[in-house]
Amino acid sequence: MELYQYFNQINDSIYKPNGQALTDLLSLSELIAVTINNHPNNPFVKIFNASQTAKNNTKIQQLKKIDQLVRKAHDIDSTVQNKLQQSSLNESQYQAYCEIVSHRLRTITLIFDQNYSEAFNEFSKSVESFIRVFESWSIPVMYKYCYDIRMLAKLATINGSATVDASGKKNDYYEDASRLLSRCFQSATGDRSAVMEQSKKRASLGIINQLFQIYFKLNNLKLCKNLIKAIESPGFPSLETYPPQQLITYKFFVGRLAAFEGNFKKAQQDLLSAFNKCPPNIPKNKKLILLYLIPMQLAQCKFPKKGLLQQYNLHQFIGIVDGMKNGNIKQFNQCLATNQNYFISKGLYLILEKLKIIVYRNLFKKIYLITVSMNANSNAKSRVPIQNFVAALKWAENETVDVDEAECIISNLIFDGYIKGYISHKVGLILSPNNPFPKLPLNYIKYLSIVINCDDIYRSVGCDFEC
Repeated sequence: MELYQYFNQINDSIYKPNGQALTDLLSLSELIAVTINNHPNNPFVKIFNASQTAKNNTKIQQLKKIDQLVRKAHDIDSTVQNKLQQSSLNESQYQAYCEIVSHRLRTITLIFDQNYSEAFNEFSKSVESFIRVFESWSIPVMYKYCYDIRMLAKLATINGSATVDASGKKNDYYEDASRLLSRCFQSATGDRSAVMEQSKKRASLGIINQLFQIYFKLNNLKLCKNLIKAIESPGFPSLETYPPQQLITYKFFVGRLAAFEGNFKKAQQDLLSAFNKCPPNIPKNKKLILLYLIPMQLAQCKFPKKGLLQQYNLHQFIGIVDGMKNGNIKQFNQCLATNQNYFISKGLYLILEKLKIIVYRNLFKKIYLITVSMNANSNAKSRVPIQNFVAALKWAENETVDVDEAECIISNLIFDGYIKGYISHKVGLILSPNNPFPKLPLNYIKYLSIVINCDDIYRSVGCDFEC
């Protein structure tokens, strides 16, 4: 593409106006994605399909040609002002668009030169200029710019190219990006248009999703609540009116946030909604949703099929699920220990560890049924010697388990409603004659809520959700 063709297309997209065309001309997503993927510090290499690879290569070749022409120009600002037409734009709008394009062209050069810190700074200026001329027709540009600035923050971060301010403090690119995205959000929400279809507020959910990504990365979940409160208020479009991919992403993060707050019922609803709506041709995102949905389902004693876990390569949960279903505390503990680092890195370890109470319940129910089947005395069928539980626990968990520890576990089961009965130190466990082991699930939410704010263990790990 010749430089004059590029500017002619920008002129056309501004004056028609055509938001999607302008988005395609300003986007750097393909270049940033490939650069991140090829960076030696990137631990997660993405495998692009043939179609995406071809698209990436085409876009990067176009950018290389433009960059070569830009490098020959002695003054980028003058070149842009000579090529961009003012036409119906006022002076302020015209200057803003000139700055948008100039900073964007410099960003391309800096990325090819592997100067990612300055690339982030230059593109930030392009975003700032765009905010000044943001209109409802250019919502697609806002979506793409918000995504690109977050990904540039990621590129600069993994490159380790942090700059130092006057006080000697290292700049955090994600922090800088979040402040810029907050300005984008304010620009969108400040629209007072009476016609919602023409309002810039329709850009809000896309911006919020990018902020969610950053806030989870920074472990600053408190700021997410303000965004949720705003987007779900009466002054905004209904969530169902946003593009499906944005709604899926929103439900994913809102579900995760609900889980961290201990509201497992809401977390399950939001994550299940996201999973059902997520297209099957994006297996990475379906796996990410399942990763957090499964513990919510397990807390309600809803067990995923082994085939589903194998399909999405979530084999880490197989031993957890089997151990819970069968009351096999040894299998449950072994699986949890084997995958401990994985579960901790995903912020799931404590939730899964607390599921052990259900494993105990199912194990003790088996002991009860075996004891009943071996006892001919009908009057003694509601009594189980504590030693029976001790023997099972010694086999399943630890040879050092004693009566006191077994009674402690039973007491917790009784307190949480998993067993109806009481402990007699002379007789053992005295069970209710009616429904001694209430049907699962119980109200498990209250029990697990105590672990939600353990920041040292319960991490809110960020991830790139790309629905």
